[in-house]
Amino acid sequence: MEQLTLYTITSCIKCVKIKSYLKEKEIPFEEINLFDQPHKQQELINYSGDCSVPTIIFKGKVLNSGDL
Repeated sequence: MEQLTLYTITSCIKCVKIKSYLKEKEIPFEEINLFDQPHKQQELINYSGDCSVPTIIFKGKVLNSGDL
């Protein structure tokens, strides 16, 4: 199974909720915290056209929480 990528920041409550949901459903994901890895901001902008979190990328496409 291809892994989800979840872009987050430390103080984001929505990010925490989505991480909890993914863990509860045992969906593997890679978290990219933009506070810890600020150089990844441009990567997120390239995918989504924006730098907002939480953002989920799967198979090169931007998903929202309703897509899970």
